[in-house]
Amino acid sequence: MQHLLSRTDAVYQRWLTSITDDVDAGEVVIFCRESLPERHTTYEIGEWLPGFLMIGQDGDRGLFLACDGGGGPVFRSDLGGPGEADHEIVAPDFAAWQRSGFPLPREPELPLTADVWVDDIPINTVQLLVRMRKLLGADWRFGELRNLLATQPFLAARSAHPYALLRRLEDAPELRPHLFYAGPDGLRPVWSLRGPQDTATAMAQPT
Repeated sequence: MQHLLSRTDAVYQRWLTSITDDVDAGEVVIFCRESLPERHTTYEIGEWLPGFLMIGQDGDRGLFLACDGGGGPVFRSDLGGPGEADHEIVAPDFAAWQRSGFPLPREPELPLTADVWVDDIPINTVQLLVRMRKLLGADWRFGELRNLLATQPFLAARSAHPYALLRRLEDAPELRPHLFYAGPDGLRPVWSLRGPQDTATAMAQPT
């Protein structure tokens, strides 16, 4: 445990020496030094996630820092052995997370199904619409793409699942500004300030 601690975020190390009990931050509990060995043993962190320190817990998910001799993001991952690929970024680093009061990413409120529209793609960027076609699994004919761009906003899919599209947009940042769903008061963006990456970016902004 001492080896892991010595190789993790320096700000976290200093903060850890300032507390004597677990810190209940409302949504999450941050462990004191005495709790770390027991938590690592209980959840067998060393077996399925070597090189990481579990610093806290959010229900059935753990909060982690990499022990690589530097700083880096605070991660969240399900407790149960999924491994590093399951990591979700909670904050860009421990200092930013602490300053913000240890918040967790918020999921947006989206309807279960909604008509989805495409808008604001520049008319000369057909390749962007090609990528949108792939993301939506649409069957638009390639010869009609320029016509679609000229008729924006256009209906791209009926009764689609915005939450599923939101997940796909995590890997397609160039498409985020162009996908909307029909709400009661007009078109609303599927992607807004949400998700771990955006939360981390917002935390990193100077105030």
